[in-house]
Amino acid sequence: MTVSSSKTTFFSGALVNFLVISIGAIGIGWANTASVIAQTADRSAIVPNLQMNILTGGDNLRDGSVAYAEIRLRNGTVLPKVNMNGGRGFGDNSNNLFSLNLPTGTTLGDLDAATVTLSHDGAARRWPDGYDNWNVDAVNITTPRVCSGNVAVAGIPANPWVRFTGGKTFKNLTFSVPPSARSSTASTLNLKIVTGRDDLRDGSVAYMEIRLRNGRMLPKINLNNGVGWGGNSTRTVSLSLPTGTRLGDLGSFTISHDGAARRFPDGYDNWDVNTIVMTTPEVCSSISLANPSGRPWVRFTGGKTFEPITLQVQ
Repeated sequence: MTVSSSKTTFFSGALVNFLVISIGAIGIGWANTASVIAQTADRSAIVPNLQMNILTGGDNLRDGSVAYAEIRLRNGTVLPKVNMNGGRGFGDNSNNLFSLNLPTGTTLGDLDAATVTLSHDGAARRWPDGYDNWNVDAVNITTPRVCSGNVAVAGIPANPWVRFTGGKTFKNLTFSVPPSARSSTASTLNLKIVTGRDDLRDGSVAYMEIRLRNGRMLPKINLNNGVGWGGNSTRTVSLSLPTGTRLGDLGSFTISHDGAARRFPDGYDNWDVNTIVMTTPEVCSSISLANPSGRPWVRFTGGKTFEPITLQVQ
């Protein structure tokens, strides 16, 4: 693990005091106590680094004193301890932001129940100084902007995949969800349909019906509201899911077609579907992992060695 900051140079120092922050995957905002607010997150999302913002309170971190950070991942891997300030002081009521690099391929799931150890060496560097006490009013640990979602849960390319006619009015397909994404929740799915050479005529209707693995049938959805889809065209429709639906809850779905003639002398409307792809929406955001605060939240002294916080994903 390395830390990047344009103002610091790093060197080794003694570990005197330490503060353990246990990271859950979700938390938001400064709080008076160690707490988290659940939010939907894709645990397979790659996290390249952690952003740590430290708010010093009314007792500064003196020049020469050292603040360290050490990360233990969920699997027990301990990353090298990092000198965060290089002996540079933090003034009273100042904010100091640091970037802690993570090993390549670290995921959000690797950070759930991980720990960050913030440690302090305030030993006197010159006479007649005593031990340097340091008030920390708040620590905020977040990810940079990471993207989750865009998980393909169904996809069939063909030419055509199905040709709807008066004798073929529906097609069933089973969802195929990657194992790593089955516990992720989704409120919507994006359905992309590529029409082949034979169009969906104005007045004809395409429907979608989803069955969950527990047997529950969701309401049938009118995909086109009677609006025609031209030959070789692509349409994307957003499908709402019940609150709390996990991708692993998805069982199968049915696309059906009503091509009955709406006016004379039309016959039944045949429709070629070349491709369907169903994905979860992509969401990109910074995710708060820990945000304890107080007045002070912790006061480092020669006799105060640690302050643990445990966070959980809800």
